[in-house]
Amino acid sequence: MNRLRSEPKTHPSVFISLILAALVVVTGGVMHAVYKNSQVRTARLIDQAEQRIDQTRVKIRMIEVNTDELLDRFDMRERLRENGTQMIEVTPADIEEVEPARPEPEVASARDPS
Repeated sequence: MNRLRSEPKTHPSVFISLILAALVVVTGGVMHAVYKNSQVRTARLIDQAEQRIDQTRVKIRMIEVNTDELLDRFDMRERLRENGTQMIEVTPADIEEVEPARPEPEVASARDPS
């Protein structure tokens, strides 16, 4: 019996520090999971944005291709013939180049403050 009394007792501060250490570890794990989930969400949003950008680029390219097809002079000539439109031959002498109108110089106006 005396032997148990003579052994040193564990101080309560050791248990308190162990509990605090466990809380720090658990809090760190939870925070790590939260930050990791936010990183995953952000990566998914970035992937979605990149997919939308790629789809938009494809749509733009398709519009350019369709526009090029519509503006092709030989296809346009065939479509006009199919629609029964009267086409008139144009010679280079019939073409007139028109320069864009020159802007008039801007004049500053001063008002009398009175």
